[in-house]
Amino acid sequence: METLKKINLINGEFNSFEAREILMDMYNKNINFNKVQNFSSQIRFGEDDEKALHRIDQLKESVSHISEILEEAKANNRKLKIKSFIEIEYED
Repeated sequence: METLKKINLINGEFNSFEAREILMDMYNKNINFNKVQNFSSQIRFGEDDEKALHRIDQLKESVSHISEILEEAKANNRKLKIKSFIEIEYED
């Protein structure tokens, strides 16, 4: 499908503390969103939202990888360049 819009979300150079704050906040909010989705499914339908649970697992794995990168940057006193884009498209 054709992308409707590509938006620049993050584009900059950050020390390990700043990068941790930005990235972990973004991931934690996404994890919490999916936890709420799952909780809502449990309340309304009496069952887990498998899509939300799968996404939580994926996000937690990404957090683990990011944490490793951040720890390495901190240990070596390195800055990190972070670029992130959001692509928005219509779903049929």
